[in-house]
Amino acid sequence: MPSIVKKTFQTALASGNHLLTQAKANQPGLLRRLEHGAKGRKPSGQAESRTKGRNRFEQRSVSVYPAKAWFKGTPWHGLIKTVLRVERFTQCRRADTGLWRLRSETAYYVSSAETLTPDQWNQAIRRHWRIENANHHVRDITFGEDASRIRKNPDIFARLRSIACNILRHNRHDNMRQARWIGGLDLNSILEMRGIR
Repeated sequence: MPSIVKKTFQTALASGNHLLTQAKANQPGLLRRLEHGAKGRKPSGQAESRTKGRNRFEQRSVSVYPAKAWFKGTPWHGLIKTVLRVERFTQCRRADTGLWRLRSETAYYVSSAETLTPDQWNQAIRRHWRIENANHHVRDITFGEDASRIRKNPDIFARLRSIACNILRHNRHDNMRQARWIGGLDLNSILEMRGIR
């Protein structure tokens, strides 16, 4: 486990908080352990929810597993208390053809908390996705954070991206890409923003 992830878990617990995070492909060992572990265990609880939006239907199923013996002998032992398996089935209607496209995805989450009900976990994950879409997606796509090749003090540039993002949000820009484009063309548009001076 990368020390920064372990440190994040330890910091959250030391401050009296809990952490909920999605296991992704950059943690292949952890992801494999979660996939194999969920196959052979019965969940302690499940919750389902459905959402309907414009040209989009989504059904989510959350399975909750207590992580008692999953991580014995690993650096995760004592930090991860709950494992969540989230299955999403989405139907999206394409505007150009009118045809429906079906997508399915399985994601795994880990948490240091253990007392929530399956419905509460489902709500927590939905809130997590709101943050993912509003913040991390913007930082990755608009600001190119994941593609950054900066290896020396990358945290300084991450803070600069955060400052830029916060200034644009403070000035009520919904489209970050367009706001960056305008700022790149006209420095005065940046200097006239609230929070700059």
